[in-house]
Amino acid sequence: MDSRPDRTGKAIVPVLACVLNQLCARNDQLSLEPKYVTKFHALRPPGITIRDYLERIAKYAACSGECFVLALVYIDRIIQSNPSFVVNSLNIHRLLITSVMISAKFFDDQYFNNAYYAKVGGVPCKEMNSLEVEFLFLTNFSLFVTYDTYYLKNLTSTRKMIYA
Repeated sequence: MDSRPDRTGKAIVPVLACVLNQLCARNDQLSLEPKYVTKFHALRPPGITIRDYLERIAKYAACSGECFVLALVYIDRIIQSNPSFVVNSLNIHRLLITSVMISAKFFDDQYFNNAYYAKVGGVPCKEMNSLEVEFLFLTNFSLFVTYDTYYLKNLTSTRKMIYA
């Protein structure tokens, strides 16, 4: 498998990081009730920034740039279909590695196994497997993205970064 990062992926990383930083900054102000803690939540925010984490994923996962947009669509679907689920700095990193892994499996012709993505994401393989199952249930196994949805999410994300 060609492990060189996709140029589109590297280009979308700053846009995605900006959008997700804004979302987490807003949601970190909300109080988190224990009943809303999920498998994706860490005890404290990781020491790596969202942008650095996305750059790491882009560098080592070598998935297409489209996977990053799909990952954002999937996270948005979780938010829309699970109103009590709040994306914040405690869960964004696990959400990202899981959503990128799933989008690569769904969209790309070649992708790595879960153990590799776990290593890239800094989580144990057993946890990566568990996060994948949880993520799929949270999205109701709805992974297909129409062209219109893809285009709109890509355009909206780019505009948010420009006007941030």
